[in-house]
Amino acid sequence: MIKLLEGVRVVETASFVMGPIAGRVLADWGAEVIKIEPDTVHPPFDGDQIRGTGLARGIMNGDPCIYQFVNGNKKSVALDTRSKQGQIIQQKLCASADIVIHHVSKADQKKLGIDYDTLSQLHPGIIVACTHGYGNTGPDKNRPGFDAVAYAARSGMITGCSSDGTPYIPFMGLGDVPSGTYLAAAILAAYCHKLKTGEGEEVTTALYGSAIWTAGIPVCAAPYGDPYPTPMEAAMPSARMYECADHKWIYIMCNNWDISVPEFKKVMPSFPADAEKRWPNYFAAKAANAEISALFAAEFASHDRDYWIQKLSTARIPFDVVNDFKDIQKDEQAWAAGFLVKPDEAGTEDYPYETGIPMAPGTFRNAGSPSVTISKAGEHTREELKKVGYSDEQVDKFREKKLLSEGDQFQPDRFNVYKPGTYYNMVFSALSKK
Repeated sequence: MIKLLEGVRVVETASFVMGPIAGRVLADWGAEVIKIEPDTVHPPFDGDQIRGTGLARGIMNGDPCIYQFVNGNKKSVALDTRSKQGQIIQQKLCASADIVIHHVSKADQKKLGIDYDTLSQLHPGIIVACTHGYGNTGPDKNRPGFDAVAYAARSGMITGCSSDGTPYIPFMGLGDVPSGTYLAAAILAAYCHKLKTGEGEEVTTALYGSAIWTAGIPVCAAPYGDPYPTPMEAAMPSARMYECADHKWIYIMCNNWDISVPEFKKVMPSFPADAEKRWPNYFAAKAANAEISALFAAEFASHDRDYWIQKLSTARIPFDVVNDFKDIQKDEQAWAAGFLVKPDEAGTEDYPYETGIPMAPGTFRNAGSPSVTISKAGEHTREELKKVGYSDEQVDKFREKKLLSEGDQFQPDRFNVYKPGTYYNMVFSALSKK
């Protein structure tokens, strides 16, 4: 476990992906992150909506890997925040934190008593972080934002890659994950300032602004004619993808043409011996793009990809395979470098899954090794309420009144459609009979 942020207390009231990813980054690096999610004694009984997202992504066996990716290493408090008492408990938990992360509108923040002005009165120096679609000012400041529209579509990232220019549908989290990671960085900047001055801060990260930052190079270059998506014929011949004999693709990335030529001569028998004279520099190679690309294409098509991996590994030619997402779980490098980690619970009766969970980017020499755990909805409700002054008797009364739930009220394999008796097995069985 990494302990860089040990002692930092975070309360997260956000759901979906963007805000919780900020909490996940902080949790991975050692902060105590308490996630407040809906209780499991009122419909739909699932806690945070993201717990069931696997069903929408074709995960029918109950593996909670998507929830674990977004919310791993956090504690869970399950509250009915629609009730007045639930809102009071939530505010008390938030006021106990160094950092609060949420995703609600300014009006709802005020209504719930978790806005910066209110919380900073209760806890001077607190940092309150919020996600946004389009920013705090401007004509679109009040528009609802979602990563597919505010991040992917508005920024130009999904401009058509097909021959007819049809935009593609972005994968889930394309904008939420980087935007949440940026929010974590902004939170840590505010926290560093607090350590020096004692002054709190209100932090906001917007999907649209994150997209403009992420796509900063094409955003700056497009007005000058730089095309996106880049047509294959517009790319430098030594900096593009080629199909191998087994119909698998490989990507070479050699923008420094002068250095590249001798290396290509080592690995490609048909590469012209007089290449340095024919194409002496970048501009000459660029002008002869079609000719050189055809030469490379024929060469790569003459052998399968494994051959080229071996060959290119002997030369100073940056390259890699063009993977599919489904290949990543089998990538030895991803596991060896700690980019994927099996949950601590893997292989247990409650968690019989072996899916690797992506870890927050960043490795540390002295701070510890990455690890990831998962919480049942409400597993830490009693523990965290007692920390802010509630007694066991009060928690028992809240439970009787269905103001909260605890981990024993959540079915671990709730989303396993194949297991008879689980909630969604019964739901899907009933639907299939109609």
